[in-house]
Amino acid sequence: MSTGSLVNIPRLPDEKLLVGEENWRPFKREILFAVQSRGLTGYMDGTIPKPTPRTEDYPGPIYPTTATPLYSPTPYPEEWELRDRLVAGAIVSNIVDPIGLGIDETKRACEIWQNL
Repeated sequence: MSTGSLVNIPRLPDEKLLVGEENWRPFKREILFAVQSRGLTGYMDGTIPKPTPRTEDYPGPIYPTTATPLYSPTPYPEEWELRDRLVAGAIVSNIVDPIGLGIDETKRACEIWQNL
């Protein structure tokens, strides 16, 4: 299944990587711009909910066979996972020491962002 278009995870210049509180504001501005320009803001702010995949116990909804646009507010479950990981990657890969800042990379992008 296509994601609408391939998107690269943005890499900020070293001087804009998040180190701590002292450079939070420029980091935040750069990450917000990068995510917004790719149409993925809903994953960062949590307004695009994770869709429930179809199972034997949960039969619906039926997803069409064509991919949704990258900016779609109603992605398929597989698309949602990929797009959420793209946004999480944009955040985490631009932090100098994510573990030192207590970042749990397994969380949803919006949870990572809110915890910063």
